[in-house]
Amino acid sequence: MRYFLISLGVVLLIIFGIVILNSGDSPKTATNGSKVVKLSDYTAKDSSLVRYEVQGPINALENHVSMSISISSSSRTLDIFQGYQKALLTSKTYANDDSAYSQFLAALSHAGFIKEKAVAKTVDPVAICPTNNRTHYKLIENNKNVTDLWSATCTSGSFAGNTALTNSLFRAQIPDYSAVMNSVSNSTTNTSAIR
Repeated sequence: MRYFLISLGVVLLIIFGIVILNSGDSPKTATNGSKVVKLSDYTAKDSSLVRYEVQGPINALENHVSMSISISSSSRTLDIFQGYQKALLTSKTYANDDSAYSQFLAALSHAGFIKEKAVAKTVDPVAICPTNNRTHYKLIENNKNVTDLWSATCTSGSFAGNTALTNSLFRAQIPDYSAVMNSVSNSTTNTSAIR
């Protein structure tokens, strides 16, 4: 009986050790229902893309601007919108390839693109920080959000990744990002709020 209890104790310690070691290997990532989401699972999928969206301050219809940068394995697109119905002001699209997309997703993973933190259900990301920007970080597959995390100028929101690095990585995917933003700013509306 004594050997049985000792053997049982050793087996339980081994199982406990394995569970502890395996739970600490990867950073906490977003979940989709009960499924853990990993960016690396989307590198070879033609139907996936990542999107970075910035909504400017809540202001007059004529002055409201927003922008999005969408990256897939075949394209990189910058869209700039005016108004709350998102009238397209300008769009720039560039080619992409599987290797570049895979490298980009790896960099985003390092930046914590799908790291999520809990936010009270009463917090509405649309209305938070009304005089500043709100940013969404999305992983999309087959035109459906797999993840949709957000941050705002005045709070970190549900996005637990590195905001500055993630923003920089997306903007670096558009070779003439500053020139496009400046051209829109000079021609129709002021985009300085969403840079």
